[in-house]
Amino acid sequence: MTHDPAAMTRDLSTLPAQRPSLYRLAADGRSLDFLFAQCPACQALSFPANAPGCMHCGQAIDASAQVLRPGGGTLLEYVTLHLALAPGLPVPGIVGDIRIADRVVQQGLIAVDDESRLHPGMALRARAQPLASGDGYGCVFVPDRQAAQ
Repeated sequence: MTHDPAAMTRDLSTLPAQRPSLYRLAADGRSLDFLFAQCPACQALSFPANAPGCMHCGQAIDASAQVLRPGGGTLLEYVTLHLALAPGLPVPGIVGDIRIADRVVQQGLIAVDDESRLHPGMALRARAQPLASGDGYGCVFVPDRQAAQ
């Protein structure tokens, strides 16, 4: 995935999130905050926040247990895909397993041009990426040091 400076400077605050039940635009207008649910029984975080129960202990969770946290995490592993395995997935594209909270791992698209810039254990930050259609923004991950640029 190529880095598009114009896309990163565009005002996204008027656009809707592609997946509003998962994330929203952070105060800086570029980063994303993730919506988690905090279990009333074990206090662990579950993702997504609209899951009917805790992914750790099974306790029912209601909407009042939602917690907003900065989107990001630790890269566990990654792979470059040369076939579009999902509609809209850029090819080639780098996808990784990212620990976004204690015992919570999600797969995400990583917006770097070359996988040699990645290594397991590095910090990633979730960023808003304008959709090609122009009618919203999605989520990509970038190395944490790049998130402020």
